[in-house]
Amino acid sequence: MTERTFDTSAGNVHSSEVSADDGRAFLTIERRMKIVEIINMQKTATIAEIVERSGASPATVRRDLAWLDEKGLITRTRGGATAIDYSTQATLRRTVPAYEQRLNEYVEEKRSIGQCAAEHIHDGETIILDASSTNHYVLPYLTRKRDLTVITNSLYISKELLTISETNPSLTVICSGGTLFMRSYSFIGMIAEQALSQFYVDKAFIGLRGISLHHGLTSPFPEEIPVKRQMIKCARQVFILADHTKFNLTFASLIAPLNVVHTLITDARITPEVARQMSAAIPHVVIAPLIEGASLEKV
Repeated sequence: MTERTFDTSAGNVHSSEVSADDGRAFLTIERRMKIVEIINMQKTATIAEIVERSGASPATVRRDLAWLDEKGLITRTRGGATAIDYSTQATLRRTVPAYEQRLNEYVEEKRSIGQCAAEHIHDGETIILDASSTNHYVLPYLTRKRDLTVITNSLYISKELLTISETNPSLTVICSGGTLFMRSYSFIGMIAEQALSQFYVDKAFIGLRGISLHHGLTSPFPEEIPVKRQMIKCARQVFILADHTKFNLTFASLIAPLNVVHTLITDARITPEVARQMSAAIPHVVIAPLIEGASLEKV
């Protein structure tokens, strides 16, 4: 399998030797996401209110608001900030297909992404697979992996892994548990977050509904955000799996900025312009070719 890779590792944003205020340190990212949540919840907030609820200093809040405004995540105002008016968010949320339907959308693209993702998984590693439909297509390629530990919050994926483990006894499967979110058959909530916080893994493979150069990784479902963030936090490398339909889409719930991503894996239908934009923000952008026999005709 030959894949195309845009390698920008010379500007790798995962360096631990970065300033706490340049948007790259994870604590800074968490604080800024908290500020976005505060503003989105209240629709408008003063600096004093954000200071009280976030625990950050006024000077830090001002710097964060300037950064968030520049990235298009909030609108800076005199003395505070207001939420971005996503007038179509309710409609977008309603139109997100159910999990079973998503499994049958863009199957060839997801299969190619799944095969490519599996090539980045090595024997003996501990990985996280979130409850995205794209991760379902990683599973067939794990049957020959040895001494692999897979942690997931997906009811569907954990059941499939159980079947795989019957023929591959070296596979260890850990399910997070938690509250079952029926929209995606995923486990969410405090129990899931606490379980995931006990691990430090080699790689996390995360699917999502929207990825944007300016707004980062977003979702229409705020219920899923804390678990996805915890997965990102405990991974040495973060892989985002996104087919070509997910780009330049922004939903109201921010998962994380692009600079938490180590590798983006997408399919061959991504446009060259979007690929160039993503490669400017993400160290490794991998374009998975369609599996032999698949068509590149538009669906």
